Amino acid sequence: MFSAYKSSAVNRCYEGNYSLTPQRLIVLEAMYKQKKPISAYDLRKKIWQMGGHLNIATIYRILDFWCSLNLMHRISVLNKFICCVDPDEKHVHIINFCEKCKNLIETCNENMGLDLKGGMQLMGLSLSKTGHIEIPVICSDCLQ
Repeated sequence: MFSAYKSSAVNRCYEGNYSLTPQRLIVLEAMYKQKKPISAYDLRKKIWQMGGHLNIATIYRILDFWCSLNLMHRISVLNKFICCVDPDEKHVHIINFCEKCKNLIETCNENMGLDLKGGMQLMGLSLSKTGHIEIPVICSDCLQ
């Protein structure tokens, strides 16, 4: 599975004429292994365990780079990062995160039945192409 994700990353770098450095690949691989959002500092520990030694400023720059290519999301309210479930999704990414267990459910506005484009147009606005929406929820497991 990582090979397909890596291929998508390589294609985006090629299309945008961006450099694909070994450091960017290390961060991509380390992030891909994460099942829950992770802070940059915790990611640095994981990278060090993998034999890489990147400083925190470099990690933040690389995470921002991957976020700008829509391969990762920064969950602002948690100040953590996660790989995008479907980087090729053309609709607005919706990140639902459980406030209790911190589990994430990623979907899009179309699957949630939200007409964000129409609402934005009525207001004379347009959502950023690299944007996503975060919605705090309580998941079904935590409701019980």
